[in-house]
Amino acid sequence: MRQLIMPVLFFMGASVGLFANDRPNCEQPPLTDQQIIDLVARERATRKDLPPPPSQAQTSIRRQGCYYVYIEQPVPAMPEGNVIFKINQRGMISDVQPGSPTCPEKVFTAAELQEIVNRARTKRPDLPPPFPASRTRVERLRCLYQYFEYSLPEKRGNYQVFTIDPFGEVLDVIRPDPY
Repeated sequence: MRQLIMPVLFFMGASVGLFANDRPNCEQPPLTDQQIIDLVARERATRKDLPPPPSQAQTSIRRQGCYYVYIEQPVPAMPEGNVIFKINQRGMISDVQPGSPTCPEKVFTAAELQEIVNRARTKRPDLPPPFPASRTRVERLRCLYQYFEYSLPEKRGNYQVFTIDPFGEVLDVIRPDPY
Protein backbone atom coordinates (compact mmCIF):
# COMPACT_ATOMS: atom_id res chain seq x y z
CA MET A 1 0.00 0.00 0.00
CA ARG A 2 2.82 2.40 0.91
CA GLN A 3 4.41 1.74 -2.49
CA LEU A 4 1.21 2.93 -4.17
CA ILE A 5 0.71 5.99 -1.96
CA MET A 6 4.13 7.57 -2.60
CA PRO A 7 3.80 7.85 -6.41
CA VAL A 8 0.22 9.07 -6.00
CA LEU A 9 1.34 11.84 -3.62
CA PHE A 10 4.15 12.80 -5.98
CA PHE A 11 1.92 12.99 -9.04
CA MET A 12 -0.82 14.87 -7.20
CA GLY A 13 1.68 17.56 -6.31
CA ALA A 14 3.14 17.63 -9.81
CA SER A 15 -0.24 17.62 -11.53
CA VAL A 16 -2.37 19.76 -9.28
CA GLY A 17 0.32 22.17 -8.15
CA LEU A 18 -0.08 22.12 -4.38
CA PHE A 19 2.55 24.75 -3.80
CA ALA A 20 3.07 27.09 -0.90
CA ASN A 21 2.93 30.08 -3.22
CA ASP A 22 2.36 30.51 -6.96
CA ARG A 23 5.27 32.95 -7.29
CA PRO A 24 8.47 31.34 -6.13
CA ASN A 25 11.71 33.27 -6.13
CA CYS A 26 13.55 31.25 -8.78
CA GLU A 27 17.29 31.75 -9.21
CA GLN A 28 17.33 31.47 -13.01
CA PRO A 29 15.44 33.53 -15.60
CA PRO A 30 12.48 31.72 -17.19
CA LEU A 31 13.09 29.46 -20.18
CA THR A 32 10.98 29.93 -23.29
CA ASP A 33 8.85 27.15 -24.73
CA GLN A 34 11.22 26.96 -27.71
CA GLN A 35 14.22 26.57 -25.40
CA ILE A 36 12.45 23.67 -23.67
CA ILE A 37 11.60 22.01 -27.02
CA ASP A 38 15.18 22.43 -28.26
CA LEU A 39 16.60 21.11 -24.99
CA VAL A 40 14.54 17.91 -25.14
CA ALA A 41 15.46 17.35 -28.81
CA ARG A 42 19.16 17.92 -28.07
CA GLU A 43 19.13 15.54 -25.10
CA ARG A 44 17.29 12.86 -27.09
CA ALA A 45 19.98 13.07 -29.76
CA THR A 46 22.73 12.25 -27.26
CA ARG A 47 21.06 10.11 -24.57
CA LYS A 48 19.89 6.54 -25.05
CA ASP A 49 17.87 6.48 -21.81
CA LEU A 50 15.17 8.88 -23.05
CA PRO A 51 12.06 7.58 -24.80
CA PRO A 52 11.82 8.38 -28.52
CA PRO A 53 9.32 11.03 -29.61
CA PRO A 54 5.97 9.88 -31.01
CA SER A 55 5.74 10.13 -34.81
CA GLN A 56 3.00 12.75 -34.38
CA ALA A 57 2.37 14.54 -31.13
CA GLN A 58 0.76 17.52 -29.51
CA THR A 59 3.02 19.16 -26.97
CA SER A 60 2.31 21.30 -23.96
CA ILE A 61 4.68 23.09 -21.66
CA ARG A 62 3.85 24.60 -18.30
CA ARG A 63 5.86 26.06 -15.51
CA GLN A 64 5.27 24.74 -12.01
CA GLY A 65 7.15 26.68 -9.40
CA CYS A 66 10.72 26.88 -10.68
CA TYR A 67 10.60 23.86 -12.97
CA TYR A 68 8.89 22.93 -16.22
CA VAL A 69 6.66 20.07 -17.29
CA TYR A 70 6.91 19.18 -21.00
CA ILE A 71 4.26 16.73 -22.22
CA GLU A 72 4.08 14.97 -25.57
CA GLN A 73 0.69 13.44 -26.32
CA PRO A 74 0.59 11.13 -29.35
CA VAL A 75 -1.90 11.88 -32.13
CA PRO A 76 -4.23 10.05 -32.13
CA ALA A 77 -4.28 9.96 -28.33
CA MET A 78 -3.86 6.60 -26.66
CA PRO A 79 -4.02 5.44 -23.05
CA GLU A 80 -0.70 5.83 -21.26
CA GLY A 81 0.85 7.21 -24.44
CA ASN A 82 2.04 10.52 -22.99
CA VAL A 83 5.71 11.21 -22.42
CA ILE A 84 6.31 13.64 -19.55
CA PHE A 85 9.61 15.43 -18.93
CA LYS A 86 10.38 17.43 -15.81
CA ILE A 87 13.07 20.05 -16.43
CA ASN A 88 14.66 22.11 -13.68
CA GLN A 89 15.19 25.86 -13.88
CA ARG A 90 18.76 25.37 -15.15
CA GLY A 91 17.50 23.42 -18.18
CA MET A 92 18.44 19.93 -16.98
CA ILE A 93 16.09 16.98 -17.42
CA SER A 94 15.29 15.86 -13.89
CA ASP A 95 12.83 13.10 -14.70
CA VAL A 96 11.01 11.42 -17.58
CA GLN A 97 8.01 9.12 -17.66
CA PRO A 98 7.65 6.51 -18.88
CA GLY A 99 11.16 5.28 -18.85
CA SER A 100 14.16 4.73 -16.69
CA PRO A 101 16.44 7.73 -16.92
CA THR A 102 20.08 7.20 -16.10
CA CYS A 103 20.63 8.76 -12.71
CA PRO A 104 23.82 10.68 -11.90
CA GLU A 105 26.41 8.69 -9.99
CA LYS A 106 26.16 11.06 -7.03
CA VAL A 107 23.61 9.83 -4.49
CA PHE A 108 22.55 12.33 -1.83
CA THR A 109 22.52 11.38 1.83
CA ALA A 110 19.69 12.41 4.16
CA ALA A 111 21.96 15.07 5.68
CA GLU A 112 22.79 16.48 2.22
CA LEU A 113 19.10 16.60 1.31
CA GLN A 114 18.35 18.43 4.55
CA GLU A 115 21.03 20.99 3.66
CA ILE A 116 19.58 21.38 0.15
CA VAL A 117 16.14 22.09 1.64
CA ASN A 118 17.59 24.51 4.21
CA ARG A 119 19.49 26.44 1.51
CA ALA A 120 16.41 26.57 -0.70
CA ARG A 121 14.34 27.93 2.18
CA THR A 122 16.72 30.89 2.55
CA LYS A 123 16.44 31.72 -1.17
CA ARG A 124 12.79 30.90 -1.82
CA PRO A 125 10.13 32.47 0.39
CA ASP A 126 7.50 30.25 -1.28
CA LEU A 127 8.85 27.23 0.60
CA PRO A 128 7.37 26.48 4.02
CA PRO A 129 9.44 27.01 7.15
CA PRO A 130 10.70 24.03 9.13
CA PHE A 131 8.61 22.69 11.96
CA PRO A 132 9.85 23.65 15.45
CA ALA A 133 10.48 19.95 16.10
CA SER A 134 10.40 17.26 13.44
CA ARG A 135 11.58 13.92 12.21
CA THR A 136 12.54 13.25 8.60
CA ARG A 137 12.47 10.41 6.12
CA VAL A 138 13.83 10.05 2.58
CA GLU A 139 12.52 7.99 -0.31
CA ARG A 140 13.77 7.62 -3.86
CA LEU A 141 11.47 7.76 -6.89
CA ARG A 142 13.61 6.91 -9.94
CA CYS A 143 16.25 9.68 -9.83
CA LEU A 144 14.19 12.04 -7.67
CA TYR A 145 14.28 12.27 -3.90
CA GLN A 146 11.33 12.82 -1.62
CA TYR A 147 12.34 14.44 1.65
CA PHE A 148 9.58 14.10 4.26
CA GLU A 149 9.32 16.29 7.36
CA TYR A 150 6.87 15.25 10.08
CA SER A 151 6.01 17.69 12.85
CA LEU A 152 6.52 16.42 16.38
CA PRO A 153 4.48 15.43 18.21
CA GLU A 154 3.10 13.65 15.18
CA LYS A 155 -0.43 14.37 14.16
CA ARG A 156 -2.26 13.14 11.06
CA GLY A 157 -1.74 15.54 8.16
CA ASN A 158 1.03 17.58 9.80
CA TYR A 159 3.87 16.97 7.33
CA GLN A 160 5.52 18.38 4.22
CA VAL A 161 7.22 16.59 1.34
CA PHE A 162 9.97 18.20 -0.73
CA THR A 163 10.78 16.74 -4.14
CA ILE A 164 14.47 17.21 -4.95
CA ASP A 165 15.97 16.47 -8.33
CA PRO A 166 19.21 14.52 -8.86
CA PHE A 167 21.09 17.81 -9.35
CA GLY A 168 20.24 19.15 -5.89
CA GLU A 169 17.34 21.45 -6.74
CA VAL A 170 14.04 21.58 -4.85
CA LEU A 171 11.37 21.10 -7.51
CA ASP A 172 8.27 21.37 -5.36
CA VAL A 173 6.70 20.84 -1.98
CA ILE A 174 3.47 19.15 -1.01
CA ARG A 175 1.68 20.16 2.18
CA PRO A 176 -1.77 19.12 3.29
CA ASP A 177 -4.34 21.88 3.58
CA PRO A 178 -4.90 24.11 5.50
CA TYR A 179 -1.60 25.99 5.82
